[in-house]
Amino acid sequence: MITPIPSLRDISGDVDLPTPYGDVDLLRGHEKAGHNPADVRYLSLGATWRSPHPALARALGSLPPHAHDYLLTPRGWPALTDVLRRYITTTHRLPGVAELGVDYDVAACVGHTRAVMPDFARLLADEARDRAQGSPLRGLRALVRGRRPIAVASAPRWDYDGVLGPIGYEIRSFGVRRQEEYQPDVAEVTEVLARARRDTTGPVLLIVNSQHNPTGANWSAEVVRGMIRAALAAGAAILVDDAYFGVVDPGVVPTSALAVLLEELRGIAPADRPRWLAVRSLGKQFQVNGWGVGSQVASPDTLRLLGERLTRRTYPGSPLELAMAAWLTNPESGEFLEHQNRQFAAKRAEVGRLLVDELGYPPSAFFTGECAAYMLARIPPWVTGCQDYRRVVLN
Repeated sequence: MITPIPSLRDISGDVDLPTPYGDVDLLRGHEKAGHNPADVRYLSLGATWRSPHPALARALGSLPPHAHDYLLTPRGWPALTDVLRRYITTTHRLPGVAELGVDYDVAACVGHTRAVMPDFARLLADEARDRAQGSPLRGLRALVRGRRPIAVASAPRWDYDGVLGPIGYEIRSFGVRRQEEYQPDVAEVTEVLARARRDTTGPVLLIVNSQHNPTGANWSAEVVRGMIRAALAAGAAILVDDAYFGVVDPGVVPTSALAVLLEELRGIAPADRPRWLAVRSLGKQFQVNGWGVGSQVASPDTLRLLGERLTRRTYPGSPLELAMAAWLTNPESGEFLEHQNRQFAAKRAEVGRLLVDELGYPPSAFFTGECAAYMLARIPPWVTGCQDYRRVVLN
């Protein structure tokens, strides 16, 4: 059975309510022009608004009584944390690479991964500020070079600008291009990181998104290793965004940027290692984006500091975490993921066929990818930009 697409009001509220989302403005304009927004597929968010797997939905109905009250640890419900420590270690192929509890530890991501990233970025900025305040040259350094934090990420990219920009980060880009199948150029990444390091005494943060959003490219382990080595050479912190690590075509081995990072850290004394954080979404993996359940992996000290920050602003914990713990231990979760990945691969292939056979696209004008929930295709040359193209399509 196909789940009906929700009405626009169901997901955005009344038409007279203000919205920060450009997508909603486009859809409201589409409706005002006499069209039905329910006919639109909301691809830009990678969401489906479909029912989760029945076994996952049933897990919500069999939670213990304590699931609905406060949680007294910032690491997420212990039942989920225990499962995640095994799950992340196994799926990212970490045995023999690093020691759990020493080189890294795992916690539930309490709230969306989007909420953890700025906590980590603020931690980096606060530590850089504290170091600068202890330097006798702090005034001269601030005058000559500045202390603004800088994040380095791919272009195109997910909305790191919207997450890190409001807290003071400048976002600098390295390109990923169709002719290189959207693999980063390590030399370019190295150059952008080195320039960033020269331009600020504040933190520099490299973002690694190896199952790349929005291209659907699976960055190679060799490329990821080169990027991480460049970050280490520049004294940069590292954020591994594994939103789609589990969403790959059958037969494709997803590059584990986390495993590569931990391998590269082995030769560095723990006290000299940079701050790093790896986040992984389970909502995107199992079609429950709104749950905001995922994992965060970092050194034990970094997880402790992030936990302290979390408890200053909220009481952590959600019954959804316990449902996810039960689901991850259910063999049906693995079967669901395999089935979903086969479907995604087939849909990517079909869209590619339609672009060529029905719309006359040359193969060089699109990229079907092999992971994530996205693929890129060029907009028609007579349209000046993506925003204009969407307005043309919807109005």
